[in-house]
Amino acid sequence: MSYDPIISQYSKFIKGLTIEQCKANEVVDKLTEGNNIIEKNNCDKPYVKVLKNNRLFFTYYGIPTANELWPFLNSLIRVANNAVQLDEKEKAEAVKVRGNIKLFVTPDCTKCPIAAELLYQIPIVNESVSLEIIDVTEYEELGKKYRVLNVPKIVLNENVEIPGGFPPHIILKMLVKGSEKQQSPSS
Repeated sequence: MSYDPIISQYSKFIKGLTIEQCKANEVVDKLTEGNNIIEKNNCDKPYVKVLKNNRLFFTYYGIPTANELWPFLNSLIRVANNAVQLDEKEKAEAVKVRGNIKLFVTPDCTKCPIAAELLYQIPIVNESVSLEIIDVTEYEELGKKYRVLNVPKIVLNENVEIPGGFPPHIILKMLVKGSEKQQSPSS
């Protein structure tokens, strides 16, 4: 299935980004107007990095297709327009999160887009967060390293594991709690 018509429609609202990609032309090629596309050729597997004003918002390891395409395109619109769809309570929680968030997904997962929609918004309101979305069908070795048995799975700061199938407000609470645990001194 070609995603070109869908991506073309979204591209009207995606401007001002720097998108670094390797082997992800099928998603990025329709986003050239109004964006700076950097094509890398020195990778073994596909990835897409999204930056604005030299700030990295997220990296998608793989090619966002099927169920992962819409959250990805929505995130590009949000980053380009500095817009989120979080309510005030969710924003207040999101700014408390610290560190690196990894979300493990597969293109055919039906719960993954819900977690992705939430997590893509956190770096927009919080510069203290780096986000990686990892397609474990493409990056199996990372799935094994982080013991991904089910998706969505969230890993915060390399050692706090959160099942991603919870409602967004619960995921945010778990991320905040995990961030606080990381910041408190060890006994």
